[in-house]
Amino acid sequence: MTRPTRTALAASAAAFVAALALGAGNALAAAPAIVTSDADSGAGSLREALESGATLIRINPAVQTITIDSALSYGGTEPLRIYGNGTTISASGDFTVLELSAGASLRANRLVLEGPGGFDFDNAGTGKGLFIQVPNEATGSVNVELIDVTVRNVANHGIHVSDCTLGDDCGAGSGGGGDGSPASINMTLRGVTVDNAGYGKFDADGVRVDERADGGIVFFATGSVFSNNGADGVELDEGNDGDVHIEIWRSDFTDNGGYCLPAPLDVTEPCVEDDDGDLILDLDDGIDIDEAGDGSITGSITVSKVADNLDEGFDFDEEGEGGMSMDFVRIEGTGNGDEAIKMSAAGAGDVHAEVINSVIMGNGNDGTEFEVEDGDGQVHIRIGGSVIEMNDSEGVAAAQENETDPGTIRIRASTVDELDLENVEEI
Repeated sequence: MTRPTRTALAASAAAFVAALALGAGNALAAAPAIVTSDADSGAGSLREALESGATLIRINPAVQTITIDSALSYGGTEPLRIYGNGTTISASGDFTVLELSAGASLRANRLVLEGPGGFDFDNAGTGKGLFIQVPNEATGSVNVELIDVTVRNVANHGIHVSDCTLGDDCGAGSGGGGDGSPASINMTLRGVTVDNAGYGKFDADGVRVDERADGGIVFFATGSVFSNNGADGVELDEGNDGDVHIEIWRSDFTDNGGYCLPAPLDVTEPCVEDDDGDLILDLDDGIDIDEAGDGSITGSITVSKVADNLDEGFDFDEEGEGGMSMDFVRIEGTGNGDEAIKMSAAGAGDVHAEVINSVIMGNGNDGTEFEVEDGDGQVHIRIGGSVIEMNDSEGVAAAQENETDPGTIRIRASTVDELDLENVEEI
């Protein structure tokens, strides 16, 4: 099987950019609302602007901090644009800061969305930073573009886009259940920080995208930081047919996944499984991508760091018919509890990966792991100009079930201290 083509996904990315431009045009055609008050409600407030039907909102530079006593909500379906000036929107309690309840596309810049913080296993919560609920009848794409936005100190997901009827109960992969719309979800983050989210609820991520039915996910991030979140720094969950394509540049994924660590120190294993199996001891990743059904995972991660996450650094799983093709270029992968890079395909598809000019050291299991668990798929790996050593187990583990057509690994100008190969040949 050949390496999965990115033509269709490139077309998706182009459509994403076009959709954003169209949304911008619609917003500019509407009368803008100007936020002149830092009050929770009333004349000139952000709440009034969101409820007015305006699709373009500008916040006056004099309005620096807006403290709210309940969630802000936009119920329109037209694309929404919010221009801040480093404005902080601060929730006085445990509730979602900003919600788009009808699946509208969003472009926002120079905003801080923050909760009250102080959440842990014994101080649970449900509030999110930004929540977009996609209705079942949605078509086309839901586009989210955030520029110079910070989300912090919320109990639940920092940023959550849900195209899933089960809401927060929408689990990962094909077993996660739920239904959704035919729409795709496209997200781009430029200069975004998501910090200290997800410490008030089990399995709450810095960024979470739930996509069900036939749509796909396109995710871009540049100059962004995802750190100190209770579950995954970023989780992209494509639970049925559809592709996941990512492009990440100069971004950091650090210290994520620690919600189930003993805290306070006199409590041991706070997330143990109970009699009903509802809670488990679970540590999470820098980035977790789950794709089920017919579809592929493709993309690249460049000049980025994945470090000190409690489980894997990059954890990519493909459950259905489809392949995986990823480039990792100038990656620093250190100190993760499990592999720095893990790519696993369980269906009929190949795993292709390139690791170029990267440093993978000091991780808790293998430095990197690539596998096709069943079927006729093959593993093909190329490593160049990289250092993969001093991990707790092998530097590279690569395995496939297909014995007839061996996979390949090619290593050039690199230091790799140990290989564990099964039906994969070094060339």
